[in-house]
Amino acid sequence: MHRNSRVHVSIVIVILCCTAAVVRSEDISEAPAGTRSLAPLPFQLILPREHLLGDWYGTRTWLEERGVTPTLTFVTDSLDNPSGGKEQGFTTANNVGLDLNFDLEKLGVLEGGAFLFSMSYRFGGSLSANYIHNVFTVQQVFGGETFRVVNLAYLQKLLDDRVELRLGRIGAGDDFLVSPYNYVFVRNGFDGNPVGIFFNSPGITAYPNDTWGALVKVRPTARTYIMGGVYNGDPSIRDNDKHGVDFSMDGPLFAIAEIAYQPNSLPGDRGLLANYKAGFWYDNSRFTDFNTSEFARGNWGFYILFDQVLVRFREQESHRGFGIAGSFLVSPDQSVSQMPYFFTAALVTRGIFPSRPVDVAGLGVVFGHFSNDLQNSQERAQQLGSNVGVQQHEMVLELTYRLAFLRSALFFQPDLQYIIRPGATGRISDALVLGAQVGVNF
Repeated sequence: MHRNSRVHVSIVIVILCCTAAVVRSEDISEAPAGTRSLAPLPFQLILPREHLLGDWYGTRTWLEERGVTPTLTFVTDSLDNPSGGKEQGFTTANNVGLDLNFDLEKLGVLEGGAFLFSMSYRFGGSLSANYIHNVFTVQQVFGGETFRVVNLAYLQKLLDDRVELRLGRIGAGDDFLVSPYNYVFVRNGFDGNPVGIFFNSPGITAYPNDTWGALVKVRPTARTYIMGGVYNGDPSIRDNDKHGVDFSMDGPLFAIAEIAYQPNSLPGDRGLLANYKAGFWYDNSRFTDFNTSEFARGNWGFYILFDQVLVRFREQESHRGFGIAGSFLVSPDQSVSQMPYFFTAALVTRGIFPSRPVDVAGLGVVFGHFSNDLQNSQERAQQLGSNVGVQQHEMVLELTYRLAFLRSALFFQPDLQYIIRPGATGRISDALVLGAQVGVNF
């Protein structure tokens, strides 16, 4: 539920709003240290940062002038499956988010420094869990239905912002495996991060679950970066009854690294924007071996991810255009990897109608293949009398269109999804999902 040189607060704001995430293009030479982005992200999809309640009777403007940027957001996913699935039903999943970003330079504390505090309150029900019983949940904002503290993070930029350090309660999914195109979609298979990694690595975290971690990001050139992070990979700290305030560090270790090339990403570049990324992760958790039912230590995987603008509808500054995106995730050890192969592919258009230049449309597919060793263990269980199904693959198609209103402070997003082989076993009929996502930035 997941964003790439955004400042951390921009990433979290985007995740809360479930918007297609990219920060504004900024002139690096003119932006003040500690607040500027090293490079804009491709295919500028983010809606303008307008607020439904304006400047909060002067309070928000007064705070921002003094280095404190507050953001209050609400998003709801209301979906129904009129056909298919285990049974038919309707649910809403909701997220209320509060972020406070403290610019320590503006506050006169530390040049290039910032501190982020954020909270989330989630409520509602899951259409996937309650009715469809499929694998890739249809509502991105479902999960962690309680009040919780999310971020307690310190950010420091050095050497003219070419080096970035982050320390504290952070999530790997806020920084790694991020494409702005993913935030167009409602389904959890796309939105946030390509979800395949979460089936193979219990140690990775993403909003609204964070953990102790440290990250270093270095830009060898203006259009490339190398980034690495280590995290406390204990999944139990995410339990709802912990409310995000279990500060233990029992491990195991989760580590991840990523390298990226971002062509045409600097102010003044006239070519087509893009992101090309590759990464590697290792999780030192204990995994059940599907062949022996014994525990094995450690799992690993790698990924590639890209997005590319293909056509601009007008001048580059309008950010209207058409692009493609995709990801491919591999976790080779099928004895412990539940989903060794996973991919996404998407077509995204922004501003297809000149009269609505910030509306966004997306068509995407998600596919996950389950481990052959897992299938063999499920077949053995069937031979012993178990009613367990044999999981082979699940695939989902999604068509969505986001309409911006009230100067983009609010969006309404009709959404259609079609799930092929829900649950991956072939026992549940293909499901049609209809509904809408609504997001508000107060």
